[in-house]
Amino acid sequence: MKRKFLHYVLMDAAGGDGGAGGGGAPAGGAPAGGEGGQPSGGQPAGSLLAGGAAGGQPTEFIPEKFRVTKDDGTLDLESSSRKMAETYGQLERRLGTADAPPKSAEEYAVTVPDTLKDAFDPKTDEGFKSFAGKMHGLGLSQKQMDAVMESYFEMAPKLVGGAAALDEQSARADLEKTWGTGKAFDDQVKLSYKGAAAIASKAGLNIDDLMRPDRLGNNTDFLRLMAAIAPEFAEDTSPGGGGIDMPTSQEEVDKLMTSEAYTNAKHPEHAKVSKQVQAYFQKKYPGDAL
Repeated sequence: MKRKFLHYVLMDAAGGDGGAGGGGAPAGGAPAGGEGGQPSGGQPAGSLLAGGAAGGQPTEFIPEKFRVTKDDGTLDLESSSRKMAETYGQLERRLGTADAPPKSAEEYAVTVPDTLKDAFDPKTDEGFKSFAGKMHGLGLSQKQMDAVMESYFEMAPKLVGGAAALDEQSARADLEKTWGTGKAFDDQVKLSYKGAAAIASKAGLNIDDLMRPDRLGNNTDFLRLMAAIAPEFAEDTSPGGGGIDMPTSQEEVDKLMTSEAYTNAKHPEHAKVSKQVQAYFQKKYPGDAL
């Protein structure tokens, strides 16, 4: 009974008993679109639900630019998928397969070279914090950040050296306006050193430390001040009486003591140089015999 009922339902959906030998088909032969009232795609003709099954599966995940169609105009899913995969593969090779960035800029780990540990602390340096924030905003991974910082630490000494050279040139250009150029300029620089060495000796400071570019070595006000005060130290009175040009630093004394004028008693300036050395030590160590 069920099979007969189903037969009548299908016949009724086809439009009647079909007539003799027609199998329910209208005059003129089989229904359009295929055998048995089926469209060529295998789905019932005129069915809204069947239209939703076109293609067999959703294809929205394939962007329009990657879609490849067959000769009949339908989507070639395999070719489209392959085209999309090849394009993304090329993009990945060009951009690399870097790890994801840390959750926050503060999580970047930075290994500071031993030579810069006293001068740079990434955890407290505000400039670096700002820089790290920008790098995090760009999506840099820890590995990429390591490469950036490695290059920076290699370049930093060169940048500092270049800045120091520029400062020295700027200081020279500024002082030449007052001191002039050539020998006049060189004489003033020597006076600056004499004054600074004398002051440093009295204050217990290291003159080499003061001469560093990042200290007072290119400070034009300091250089002019030391040049002006130097004559107060250049001429001194030895314990034996009489003005002599007394050395103002251990470095100058060392040079005098290794000179031929000091080591050769027959040298015409031996007496003068000996007095200079003697005056320096007697002033530096009062009461001690040379």
